[in-house]
Amino acid sequence: GRRTVTAEHVVFSAGALGTQRLLHKLAADGSLPSLSPRLGELTRTNSESLLGAMAKKPRQYDFTEGVAITSSFHPDEHTHIEPVRYGRGSGAMGLLKTGLTDGEGRVPRWIKLLGIGLKHPSWVPRMLPSRRFAERSIILLVMQALDNSLTVYCKRGLFRKAKLTTRQGHGLPNPTWIPAGNEAVERTAARIDGIPGGTIGDLFNIPMTAHVIGGCVIGRDRDHGVVDPYHRVFGHPGLYVADGSTVSANLGVNPSLTITAMAERAAAFWPNKGEADTRPTLGEPYRKIAYVRPNRPAVPEAAPGALRLPIVEIR
Repeated sequence: GRRTVTAEHVVFSAGALGTQRLLHKLAADGSLPSLSPRLGELTRTNSESLLGAMAKKPRQYDFTEGVAITSSFHPDEHTHIEPVRYGRGSGAMGLLKTGLTDGEGRVPRWIKLLGIGLKHPSWVPRMLPSRRFAERSIILLVMQALDNSLTVYCKRGLFRKAKLTTRQGHGLPNPTWIPAGNEAVERTAARIDGIPGGTIGDLFNIPMTAHVIGGCVIGRDRDHGVVDPYHRVFGHPGLYVADGSTVSANLGVNPSLTITAMAERAAAFWPNKGEADTRPTLGEPYRKIAYVRPNRPAVPEAAPGALRLPIVEIR
């Protein structure tokens, strides 16, 4: 059955989509009436494109051997590309693949795909879902540190049921394709005697991303952000957010370490149980304070990953 738990502090840490989904639901049903109106703004996709090259011959290569991501390169000042490998048997992503098309001109991309099929008829069966997808494929994760965003908001659908949807947000239009990424995957395909490809969404100018971030960004007050610089939710003392939804910009790199660093920074300001809270009262201006050394650290002090304070001395 259902259980009710009462807590003095609650941390939302369900990822950018999960936390937004929950907060939008609680705002819509009136459970959290004082949430910032900025909820959902500055939701970022890391300005990404997911591309890949698949070898034509099923057993010519086995790209599953090795670490998933070991290298990256910058084809231009804004774009960062990581070659990615999947483990053996991880072929579900292959259900989304299709031929590579560009977004130039007025011709719909699905028509361009038909043109590719006419020009290279032998490619057609290879562009369909296939076995040994992971063994035959190199994925290119294309990311950009450009200022584009989406606004996620709650909309009443059929039968008045609330659902999340998006619209263009602050900054530049979100790219529907990245020319530098297309060139890179074409070169990769040529190198392995393979076929360059994108995802089904590309055909309708709906790009995919592996990294949804933002939507609960930091601000000086509830009119400028969902949480304060200590990750406390404006309008609702005792609530916190510690996940990728607090990242406010397209990083152009895998965001995992940034998310971890921001969450650890927020946790480092929490007082030990029974001690005074040195953070300013929620709603007061930001003030630089010292990190709090835990009385009972989870990581032993002799361990390589032990907390060392101060972390960096700033002069």
